[in-house]
Amino acid sequence: MSRENYSKYLQNKDSDILHSTGYSNSRLGVHSVHPQNPKLSFDAMTIVGNLSRDNAQKLSSFMSIEPQIRLWDILQTKFKAKALQEKVYIEYDKVKADTWDRRNMRVEFNPNKLTHEEMLWLKQNIINYMEDDGFTRIDLAFDFEDDLSNYYAMTDKAVKKTVFYGRDGKPETKYFGVRDSDRFIRIYNKKQERKDNADVEVMSEHLWRVEIELKRNMVDYWNDCFNDLHILKPDYSTIKKTSDRHTIMALLFDDNEWGKLERRTKNKYREMLKSISEIDLAELMKLTLKEYEDQLQKQITFWQNKI
Repeated sequence: MSRENYSKYLQNKDSDILHSTGYSNSRLGVHSVHPQNPKLSFDAMTIVGNLSRDNAQKLSSFMSIEPQIRLWDILQTKFKAKALQEKVYIEYDKVKADTWDRRNMRVEFNPNKLTHEEMLWLKQNIINYMEDDGFTRIDLAFDFEDDLSNYYAMTDKAVKKTVFYGRDGKPETKYFGVRDSDRFIRIYNKKQERKDNADVEVMSEHLWRVEIELKRNMVDYWNDCFNDLHILKPDYSTIKKTSDRHTIMALLFDDNEWGKLERRTKNKYREMLKSISEIDLAELMKLTLKEYEDQLQKQITFWQNKI
């Protein structure tokens, strides 16, 4: 199939699924008192696979003359490159892959930052050269146009939790897990991050992101990856028993207090926090994921299918 016909085929086949879950600019100027369903998208992807010797030579030759690619660290068994205005990172290293018994090529990108045409170009000109390819990282991003600084986030499972505070003393970033784990959760003030990076001015009053980074085996469970997460707005004033009310207040004020409790007591107060919270944003996330599941699956299928 010629390159022109191939491109037309992909456009007809996949135009209904690409960018179906990215930002909607029309929503950024709207703010609601009550939490709305978040906007959902894949925010980062890593695809790995193997380049045969012939395909490595073909791809290296193509990259060396392609104006949309910046190539460096070029040897017979390796190269590194960035493509499409630095939006895609590509690395091939046969020696390292053989040493560590892993696939020899990696492609990293954020699908939200690629146009429809760029996605088609990336798939046709880069990813289709790989064999035995698959995802080793997928990030799910839930964007809320609400202030999440006063919400209390917790998990049913025992994971490390880290909180960073802004200049106003309010929580600005919350991490669950460790960066190299199969699942890493970030909850952060996206509007502030964009302001700090001089990226894009967000017109809505608030924009917070709940980001779930999945690696290795967890990528296969992207549609069932946060059942243990709760993002609550507890009202401790409704607790009648004074000792329980004071304990809940201490736990909300200082996460280190959880470490002083026995397992059964921890479970008791986790359930109590859920019971005194009218809102659990994780439930909205689950509903949103269900709504977008077919569209997201089509995106994954698009990258996996070969012509």
